[in-house]
Order: sequence, then structure tokens, then C-alpha cells
Amino acid sequence: MPRLRSNQSNTPDNGQVVSRKLVFALSGGGPRGAMQVGALRALLEAGIRPDMIVGTSIGAINGAYFARFGFNEEGVERLIQVWDDAARGDFAPGDFTRAMIRTLLPGVKNQGYLQQARAFYARHGIPPDLRFRDLSGPEFYIVAADIHHHRPVIFGVNPDDSVLDSMLASAAIPPWLPPMEMAGGVMLDGGVVSDLPIEPALLHGATEIIALDLFHPRPPEKPIQGILGILDQVITTMASRHIELEMELARMQGVPVHRWRLRYDQRIAFWDLSQTHNLIHAGYETAKSYLAEMAQAQEETQARQEHEAPAWKRRLADLWPPRWGRS
Repeated sequence: MPRLRSNQSNTPDNGQVVSRKLVFALSGGGPRGAMQVGALRALLEAGIRPDMIVGTSIGAINGAYFARFGFNEEGVERLIQVWDDAARGDFAPGDFTRAMIRTLLPGVKNQGYLQQARAFYARHGIPPDLRFRDLSGPEFYIVAADIHHHRPVIFGVNPDDSVLDSMLASAAIPPWLPPMEMAGGVMLDGGVVSDLPIEPALLHGATEIIALDLFHPRPPEKPIQGILGILDQVITTMASRHIELEMELARMQGVPVHRWRLRYDQRIAFWDLSQTHNLIHAGYETAKSYLAEMAQAQEETQARQEHEAPAWKRRLADLWPPRWGRS
């Protein structure tokens, strides 16, 4: 049964008071991340607010704006403006071939794209000097992969971490953004280690999770051929397995996870931002459907409890008052 109550406490059988912490876990997914914007707007309208946001890749970028400006209408509008400007501008190079050649040629650096991204987000409210300690919205963490030490990294644990650098590290996918040297390691896209960051949410005290999942594996349209086709399927298989394991970890810890699969029928190239508004609308409508399902589940649970209560009360009446001493 979905609880969806944040900033409250409950008392288990051992008498200890446990704070509830509702977490939004935002997956990676490139331009399909616009669907998360619509879903988050639907959650806001429903009055469901997170105590914490954990984001990977594009989910980290989306989450940063709510951590910066609050989970409110201003945060939504600012994030929509970011997506609008990115779609109209030259934020990501559309020429994939040229970008890949720049990556592969010896001595050619892609720092131009990185600086372009820095300037873009600085213009939109995430300046280089912004630290996690400066954030006024929900508690916030970002997931990246340290490929030098072969481990996940969670930014935000150290309040002095740079929000902008952490965002870009979590979304560092060559050929657009190169791996970033920071925190004593080499950072790459967080989807390498946790595309749907359920485990990081658990590590930071989540008692309930809404996971906005953009992962959308598709069966190959034709026989798998060539190294790129094989690599694509290997990455998809690994990501699917990671999500399964993190979902199972939450189940073992007794933490409910509401996994909202945000799907879009049309294939979207990683550099294609032309469908942004359609994606936002699709995410909004999908979230509304999930919210309706959850509301119905709550109503059915309440009705079942009300139906069972009279029988329980009748059994109690048969036992009380005690029968001894009666003639």
C-alpha cells in the first residue's frame, strides 16, 4: 500500500521512533529526461513532495533545479525554461559523427563542449561557485561512476562539493562530455553504476521511493550485428540487471518502491531535443495515470479495512467483559 507521507514519524513494535523519508529517484535517459519534468509537475500538483532527491545523469540535472529553487512551481518553470533553451540552442552537438571523431583523434579534446555546458547551466541558475550546502530545496545527492577506482561516487555527502561539477560528472558521456577528473578520480556518467539510483536512496535513509524510470529497453529490430550492435545490447543488459538488483535490495529492506516507467513510443536519438514538449506532456500524463492507480489502491485498502473492522469488534465483544463471576 503506498503511504506517500513525508516529514512524519511512526513507531514500530520496538518502540523506536523512525522518521519517514520519501525519496524521488531520477534515472538517466538523455533527452527523454523531459518526461521526468512532466511527471514531477504532476507530483507537485498532487501535493506529493520529496524529503530527498537522488539523481543520475539527466536525472541529476533535473533534480538539481528543485534542490536549488525548491520543489515548487518556480522550480518547475525554471526547469522547463532550461529544456526550452537547450532545444532551441546548440547545447549538444547534433552532428554525432563529428563529435565522435573529435573524441577518437589523438590530441583533440572535447573541452569545448564541457565549457559550453558550464556556461549554459551558469546562465540558468547553477553557477560554478554553488555548493551543496547552499541548496535550499530537498536534500539532494548525485550519482557518478569513478572509472579510475571502479566504484560509484555520491556527490552531496560533502557539503562543499560543487553542484555544477557534480551534475556534469554524472552526465559525462563521450563524445559530448569527456570524463571529468575530480574528487581524486575520473568521473563518468552515473548510469554506469546506478541508472535508477535506488541503492543510493536507501543508503541515505529512504523509507519510501518514487522512482522515475526512463530506462526503456527494446528488442533489436534486426539481428544483432557488428561491434556497436553487440555493445548496445551488452550495456542494456547490464543496466537492466543493475535495476533488478537494486529493486530487490529495497524489497529486502522493506522499503516500498513505486517504479514509474516513463515510456515514449518514438525512438529519440541521444542528441535530439526536438521532442521536448511532447515528452514533457507524455511524462505528465503517465504520472497522472500512476497517481490514479495509487489512489484507487488506497481506497480499496481503506474499504477492506472498514469491512473487516466490524467482525473484529464482534469478536472482542464476545470476550469482554470477562465471563468469570457470572452466574
